[in-house]
Amino acid sequence: MKLSVVSPVYQGEKMLDELVRRIEAAVSELTADYEVLLVNDCSPDGSWKRISEICAANHHVKGINLSRNFGQPYAITAGLSYAKGDYVAVIDCDLQNKPEDLPALFRKAQEGYDIVSARRVVRGGDTALKRLSSAVFHRTYDFLSGMETDKAVAEFGVYSRKIVDVYCSIPEYSRSFVELIHTLGFRKSTVDVLHDHRLEGKSSYNLYRLLKLSFNAIISNSNRPLYIAVTLGLLMSGLSFLMAIYNVFAKFAGLNEVVGYTSTIFSIWFVGGILLLMMGVLGLYIGKIFDQVKGRPVFIVSDTLNI
Repeated sequence: MKLSVVSPVYQGEKMLDELVRRIEAAVSELTADYEVLLVNDCSPDGSWKRISEICAANHHVKGINLSRNFGQPYAITAGLSYAKGDYVAVIDCDLQNKPEDLPALFRKAQEGYDIVSARRVVRGGDTALKRLSSAVFHRTYDFLSGMETDKAVAEFGVYSRKIVDVYCSIPEYSRSFVELIHTLGFRKSTVDVLHDHRLEGKSSYNLYRLLKLSFNAIISNSNRPLYIAVTLGLLMSGLSFLMAIYNVFAKFAGLNEVVGYTSTIFSIWFVGGILLLMMGVLGLYIGKIFDQVKGRPVFIVSDTLNI
């Protein structure tokens, strides 16, 4: 049985040696036939140089260098495309996910599960903002998609060859790894793990990037926002119709002697805001269609090592 471990790398120069050492220590107890794929997502530090040095000294480690920064889901997709293992693990390079949990995940997968996700029972390495944004995203995503997700589950997990092949065959340009992988079905399970502190530096995901990632995941996996926009439009139309009837009645009944400037301005701004909101939602979906029909590659590889 061959095992593959895929790790997207961004600003991970100082963590790569420790990452590879701990991954090898964990998976070598399962099999001698393994590979570690480090995917450099055009990191601005010396990550690719360090990957090159590690690959030169260790044939188990393979390097993939993307031509530009595509983002984490696309770097993971690149790694999965090159992985040859019967089972493939995905783990971040910051070591908040502990490589020592890989044997438990692999053994669970060998029980017949195609997707085994690490469930973070303790998130010691995350800030209050990160935990809050994660909770808000999952509640919003569940409502808009009609699905039920677990906020304690992220990319860290083990996937069967069947899952990897199906995932890589999907020609979807806008993708969010966790949400997309869990829409495929098949047998799923989880293993409880501890979430550690980041080994070096701080996360590159600021509030703007988190919001962008969340919007991308929701728009790419659900069309419920369109239905909400239609429902809101119908409600506004119904309310406007009732107000029109009332104004006609008030005119003939002599109740509307003074024209309400405030209510008029409020109505114009409110309805205008609703219209812009619905147009914005529609525009997001049109933008995703535009990205998809261009047919551009999901990722572009500049260099590879040991492949």
